[in-house]
Amino acid sequence: MKKYAIREISELTGVKPVTLRAWQRRYNLIEPERTEKGHRLYTQKHIDLINDIQGWLAKGVSIGKVKALLESGDQAESDVSTNMAHLDDVEPVLDALASLNKGKAETLIHSVLKEYPLNVVETQFIQPVEQALGLVRQNLRSLQFGLFQTLMLTKLNAIIEAENKAARLGKALFISVQGSVDVASRIMALSLVEKGCKVTIIDEVEDLSGLLGHPCLEEFSTLAIYSARAINESQMAAIQQLETMISGELILPELLQRLKR
Repeated sequence: MKKYAIREISELTGVKPVTLRAWQRRYNLIEPERTEKGHRLYTQKHIDLINDIQGWLAKGVSIGKVKALLESGDQAESDVSTNMAHLDDVEPVLDALASLNKGKAETLIHSVLKEYPLNVVETQFIQPVEQALGLVRQNLRSLQFGLFQTLMLTKLNAIIEAENKAARLGKALFISVQGSVDVASRIMALSLVEKGCKVTIIDEVEDLSGLLGHPCLEEFSTLAIYSARAINESQMAAIQQLETMISGELILPELLQRLKR
């Protein structure tokens, strides 16, 4: 039976190594085998279990409740609402942001990023928090959203930096267009890191034409360009030229994909 190291299992399932370790230590969900030196080894059975766990998380079940559901079997299916839109951590984070309690918000964000896969963090934590903040009165919204973005960017940048050290599947260049340094940009960059790429991030790039014919571009197997808003004609022209020039993959967010058509 084939066995996988934790990095391999992370690339296969999309679950960060730190999250796999948290599921084992804190929630007793996964028990990997061990080598003589104590390194974790996983089998197809573990992969199937991880996929089952992600299935429950996708339905809005908090990680602390998954073990009981797994042990209950299929009969638990009917007892779970599939309409849960957010994690239980959303309300406590909103309370912490409202009171400008940096320490509490930071602790909650750290826990969420450690215990949940990136897709769950994005759809069931970040998006609900930002939607709720959008309903706050303007003068207070600016403060609360600013605190949330500051904490998220700090933590996501730290994760990217740490995971970059273990990257082994090529290099990716991540370009963020001027005025587009936001949480979504770091989620996009982290998704590349989780695929095993070593990501170089360059923010606040106004002129994309500098990439055209750049000799170092060939060193990167992936080029990602992010913008939070519509870009100008010269920037789009540069992207279209890059698409025909590079030998690797060009990744764009949905907004830029639509504009390019």
